[in-house]
Amino acid sequence: MSQHPHDEFDDVPPYQTGEAGKHRAPGAAGTGGAGGSGLRWIGLLAGFVLLVGAFAYFIVPMLSDSDPDSTAEDQDAAVSESEDDAEDDAEADDGAEGDADQTEEPAGPQPASDTETPVQVANYQGAEGGATAMGAELEELDYNVVWQGDWGFEERAETPAVVYPAGSGDAEQAIAEELAESFGVDTVEEHDQASFVTLIIGDEYEG
Repeated sequence: MSQHPHDEFDDVPPYQTGEAGKHRAPGAAGTGGAGGSGLRWIGLLAGFVLLVGAFAYFIVPMLSDSDPDSTAEDQDAAVSESEDDAEDDAEADDGAEGDADQTEEPAGPQPASDTETPVQVANYQGAEGGATAMGAELEELDYNVVWQGDWGFEERAETPAVVYPAGSGDAEQAIAEELAESFGVDTVEEHDQASFVTLIIGDEYEG
């Protein structure tokens, strides 16, 4: 085998695995890393653009449709309508109560609920014959009138009045209250000299 003289190429290190056929200038740097980094930045930028587009397409129209002034006006209108409805309901309730009160008020003296308990009529300084006239009215209302005449006991400060005997039972007290309510009498009291429930009339009764 022929021998060649030693030269500069004999000092070149042998190729490493994968470097066969590579020719690089001294100091040249590889470009593989720079290329991968560029692709990553392009991918991030594309994702950001997609997010911005989605926000502009879906969210912005929703925000633009919401008008604060319109919303406030709608809320004020709803509150006003609720207040009007409440006032109407209150007026309706007041009207219903008024109708109920008018219905409950008696048109005049009502028929007796107790037709057996004795009742008297006494005239105190009233028109002559007043006790008889009132007794007739009570009889028409089915009260059990057992006597009509003049009041012969103490002076009365006010008439009309209804008195009932001391120690009366529930029936006597109930008919006394009924008489007072039916004829608009304010005074209902126990009387130790009364024999029966007595309606006392005066000069206010015209017969």
